Amino acid sequence: MIPYHDAQFTIPYDEEQVQVNQQMYVAVKVEGVDRNQIATVLDNCWATPVNDAGYHIRWNLISRECPNPEDAAVEVLQNGIDTTSHFSFRILTFSGISDHIFLHCEVHLCLVQNGRCALLCNHGYRTKRQRSLDFLYSAAISIGLKAQ
Repeated sequence: MIPYHDAQFTIPYDEEQVQVNQQMYVAVKVEGVDRNQIATVLDNCWATPVNDAGYHIRWNLISRECPNPEDAAVEVLQNGIDTTSHFSFRILTFSGISDHIFLHCEVHLCLVQNGRCALLCNHGYRTKRQRSLDFLYSAAISIGLKAQ
């Protein structure tokens, strides 16, 4: 998982500190697999104030492959069509709890030959579409940042 300053995904963050309310662009990619056969799918992504993916205080960014409909700043930019998936969101803080933000994502790898790997989302809600149910591996990943 790599956070970027820009929508073109060319300028990665080289420091841990980020500005509150700034739009962040995140790439989640898998390396060492054939992009013609495998796609990365973002299942769920969320933020917590501590480095614990299961922490009881959290803000959902992506749920079941679609942006949180309660947060208009979250966008799923690319999902399930390549070895890299992209999303963006506005940096938030957990007031009174922590000045850190930890991002967590649950992802899986999908065989692209069997159809579309991710659902199409409409205004944050899932739309019913046929998609491949074949996935090879699922994992959770996390990164931490300090918000100013």
